[in-house]
Amino acid sequence: MQATGAVRWNPREAIMPALGYLQQPVRLVRQYDRSFLQPDLLAGITVAVILLPQGMAFSLVAGLPPQMGIYTAIVGGIAAGLWGSSKQLHTGPTNAISLLVLSSLASIAVPGSDSYILAAGLMSVMAGALQLALGLLRLGVIVNFVSHSVIVGFATGAAVLIAVGQLGSLFGISAHGSNAILTLRDVVTGLPNANPATTALGLGAILLILLLQRIDRRLPGPLIALIVASLAVFLLGDRASGVAVIGELPKGLPPIAPLPITNLGLIAELSTGSLAVAAIGLVQTIAIARTAATQTGQRLDSNQQFVSQGMANIFSGVFSGYVTSGSFTRTAVNLRVGARTPMSSVFASVFVLIMMFVAAPLGAYLPVSALSGV
Repeated sequence: MQATGAVRWNPREAIMPALGYLQQPVRLVRQYDRSFLQPDLLAGITVAVILLPQGMAFSLVAGLPPQMGIYTAIVGGIAAGLWGSSKQLHTGPTNAISLLVLSSLASIAVPGSDSYILAAGLMSVMAGALQLALGLLRLGVIVNFVSHSVIVGFATGAAVLIAVGQLGSLFGISAHGSNAILTLRDVVTGLPNANPATTALGLGAILLILLLQRIDRRLPGPLIALIVASLAVFLLGDRASGVAVIGELPKGLPPIAPLPITNLGLIAELSTGSLAVAAIGLVQTIAIARTAATQTGQRLDSNQQFVSQGMANIFSGVFSGYVTSGSFTRTAVNLRVGARTPMSSVFASVFVLIMMFVAAPLGAYLPVSALSGV
């Protein structure tokens, strides 16, 4: 005989909300107002102009080839937009998460190697699976217990480490210390051997971006800087023989990566790093989404946002990308330009795909130092 007042677990009540989160793309398409198409397309084009150079630059921060950043921008942005709750949040490669990927994987494989690339993809899938599970279990409330000072401290520290880590490429010298202090030491001792053309292109990219921002912040400074730097390498010809370039980018859709999903040893090694990037990515994403929501008056669903980040990372890892998270810079641009729905993120990724096909040959003249400057 069942005790009076006993709580009975109803599987339907537990499963239906989870299915509802997964059906977000269907709701987005069905409820889409055609009057939003023009502002969403405009926002998508604007963000894409920023996203393409950022994707390549941030993948270098993570120790990965530039095409992985582009694949992440395309696949991660589409998935996050379709399953997202925030109307203006943009998800894709970010500097802080890229640095965290590098610090997590550097002890497992050599940055840039095939094993490192596959480990980065597997980490993305693992982090995404955790984020998806948290969202489906309706545990989005956990981000309320993370202090804002923790987020600020992490972002500030990441910014310093990213800047220091790019100095070697900026001057064309070897600087790969195990920490920021040793890297700075390598930079200082290696400056006499800096490549003049490489240094000029890197510093020139920085100065051009700063100048364009002072003229009009709406100008796509990073993209213009990369185009000018590539044109300079092309015009210099043989005189730029010592300048390291990215190389021609691939022309094609993001390929499916042969991830080592049965390598239990590697999965165990990646577990701690995957947990870290999943947690930091969620905290950073929700903080950005809430900032945008306070300006628009939107009611944000944290659980749905967890699901979107999980789907973005799973798809990104499967299709040759790496870990994604919300971007403050691109979200701010999306908001300022007037994005009305998450479809603006989808459009941005589609435009990046188009730009990749058009600009692929440009990579043969794109200097690494200019990307470091960006």
